[in-house]
This record gives sequence, structure tokens and C-alpha cells, in this order.
Amino acid sequence: MRKIVHAQPCFPFNVFSEQKVIREYRAKYDSIDRFLDEHPEILNVVHKDLRRCGSSKGRGASYSSEQVLRMSIVMIIEDLPYRETVIRVADSDFLLNFTRIGMGKVMSFNQLCTAFKHIQASTWQTINAIVLDAAQRSGKITAEKLRVDSTVCESNIHYPTDSSLLWDAYRVLARTIRYCNHYEPAWNMGNRFHDKKIKKLYTYISTHIGKANKSTKRKVNRCMRTLVERVGAVCDVAQAYALNARGIPTTSLLAPSVLDELEHYLPLGRKVVEQSYRAQVLGEKVPASDRIFSIFEEHTELLKRGKARKPVEFGHMVTIGQTKEKFISFYDVRQQSLHDSVLKDIALESHKDAFGGYPQQFTADKNYYTSMKDIERWEEEIDWMAIGKKGRRDAAEQAREHSSQFRELQRFRAGVEGTISVLKRAFGLRRCRFKGFSGFAAAVGCMVLCHNLVLLSAS
Repeated sequence: MRKIVHAQPCFPFNVFSEQKVIREYRAKYDSIDRFLDEHPEILNVVHKDLRRCGSSKGRGASYSSEQVLRMSIVMIIEDLPYRETVIRVADSDFLLNFTRIGMGKVMSFNQLCTAFKHIQASTWQTINAIVLDAAQRSGKITAEKLRVDSTVCESNIHYPTDSSLLWDAYRVLARTIRYCNHYEPAWNMGNRFHDKKIKKLYTYISTHIGKANKSTKRKVNRCMRTLVERVGAVCDVAQAYALNARGIPTTSLLAPSVLDELEHYLPLGRKVVEQSYRAQVLGEKVPASDRIFSIFEEHTELLKRGKARKPVEFGHMVTIGQTKEKFISFYDVRQQSLHDSVLKDIALESHKDAFGGYPQQFTADKNYYTSMKDIERWEEEIDWMAIGKKGRRDAAEQAREHSSQFRELQRFRAGVEGTISVLKRAFGLRRCRFKGFSGFAAAVGCMVLCHNLVLLSAS
């Protein structure tokens, strides 16, 4: 069973520093430390997810839930991977004290990874609600204004093309079958895999697909058809292999888990073959809803947002709502993105649940516009709905959008762009490195928490 608290204080040698940047750095963590100590309910929520993580045969886990929570906060605030987080903490007496590891042994990056993955996205939502309630009761945030905007957090995938996805499917299925044969030789069916030939096809397609020469185009098309056939054949081999392996008992401890991995990737490989056949052989325009964009992060969405430098993005839409103090009081991330106009209503209802009423003023960009009737309906509850209209405006609508109040709220709305930039540059929202949608949503929740903790530490 994992302990909830286990502290071994460390005595730093360099207590005082004359540099302002170091004093501010330490003051930030000291403020977060006091906040966490003043609100033990945060630790209790995390402990519910972590209490069984890491225990084996009744033995206690090596590290407490408090240490895991604080290591996770350091990882996000410093925007570091697991390995570098462990190194940074181990090399700093100050962070050793903050994480409550002190004179003890720093956890390995594998332990940190395993523990972090056990904290659910719903747990981070609960923690963010606790922080919101605490900030509201302390008077550090107010409910009169709300601004909302959305951005895309990219999945940790390469740019998806049909040829690259086919190569991914082939090499993963072939490699997993080899692992199964290694751990359980009785499953070996004598299959041979020609990885170099398949990679040669993929490399030729990827390097020549943009050429204008007609003979080159014909050769690229032949290579693509061959690649589709070969990957389809390896999917058939993998299916037959899995059926055969399930009928042969094994004493290996690792072979069953590797076989489960093979059965996980098999339908994804078939999906890649199907969409590539439709697009490259039949010449269809396959809609994004019928595609997957990675066999490793199959939850990834294709999003077109009209950005000049990034017309197409692969990941998930993240919507955030802020009070006038820049506190993120609302965030939303879904596996299937909703339209901004729907998220606007969700954000307003969430604000009402959190603060006991709608904001007096609400602002967002034109993507959140539905109709003037919708704005008039909301203005029965809210004093000002500063959302610009799409399309032509009559004289009254023109006067409304040129009023001083509307312009002031639009200037206030622009501030949320800065917060999104900070989340991407400083907290890792640009690209989520965590696997699976549950890990994706949990990471976004932890990023929002760390942003709010840093914000409250400065107030």
C-alpha cells in the first residue's frame, strides 16, 4: 500500500542567493508548497488513484502519493520529460525539499511515469475545481468577466501520409511477431518478413511522390499498390499467427502481453490498409472521419482551423475560459471536438456552477458566433456578450460592435491569446507527449493546474 505522506527533510548548503531570478524561482515553489499544505484535500484525491499503484504482494510502495504529486508538478512547470525531471530534482536540494524526497533516494523515471499514468483525467478536473474554489474564497479571483478561446494541442505523431502509415503498420506487426517467437518459440510458424524491401518501397514513394514526370508518377503508383498488398498480406499473417498462438499454452511471463500488443495493432493495421486502398488504388477522397492518423495515437483528430502556417493540425481541441485575473476557471478537451458555439454554452454553464451565477460580461472571437438571436437570448442573463458577428452587419449591429464597451471587451479577449502562448511555450501544451487519449486529457488537466498554481503564487 502506498503511503500518503513520507518526508525526509534535506538541508541545503546554499540557502541564500543574491540573484533576483533565483529568489523569484524559490518564492514561486514556496508559495505552491504552502498552498498544497493548506489544502490537503488535493492530496487525498490523488491518493485514491495512487494507493494501489506500485504495491506488490502486500509490500508498500517506495514513494508516497505526496512525492508523486509534487514530482508531477515540477515536471510540468519545468516542461521536462520524465528522465530530465528526475535529474533536475536529484541535482537540486531546493527541489528535493519541495518534492518531500529530501535525503531519500529519488524515484526512477519509470516509477514516475507509471505513477503519473495512474492519475486519471477526472482526478485533475477535481483538483482544478478545488483550486478554483480556494481562489474564489480567498478573493483572488472574481466572477464578473469571462473570456474563452480554443487552441489545438498536437498529438505526439509524425506527419501522417498513407505510405508512412503503411510502413508503420508493417514494421510494428513484423517486430511484434518476432518478439512473440523470441519469448515463446512454440508459436513460431516459420514466417519471413522482408523489412528492407518494404522500407525501400516506402522511401521511394515518400521521395518521389511530388515529382511531375509521368513515368515517375506511374512507378510511384505501382509502388503504392505493391505496398498496400504487402501490408495487407502481413495483416493476414498476423491474424493467423494470433489464432494459432491462442491455441498453444505457454509458460512464458512476457509472451501473452506481447501477443495482446499484436492483437491491439492488427485492426489498426487493417484500417490503414483499407484507407490507403480506397485513396491510392480506387482514387476515392476518404473523409477524415473514416481515417486514422497514427497506429500509436489512434485517437488523433484532423483539425482545419484556417491558420496560415498550419492549415492542418493533428491532435485535439483544447478550450479554456479565463477570469479577468487570468485564472483558468474552465477547460475542456474531448476525443471528438465540438463546435465552438456549443463550447461557449458549456463554458457559461460551468461558470454558473462554479460561481453561482453567469458572468456579467462574456467575450470570445467570431468562431463562437451562432446568430444574433442567440446573443440576444444570452444578454437576458448577461449584461454584455461581446462576440463579433460573421457576415454583413446592419446599422444597429455596426453601432453595437463599434461601441466603447464592445471594443474594451474585445481588447480584454485578446489577453487569452497570451495565456495560450504561455501554456504552449512554458507548460508543454504545444505537443502532448503522453500516450493515449486518457493520458492526453490528464496532461492537459495537470498543465492547467500548474498554470493556476504559478499564477496564484504571484498574487
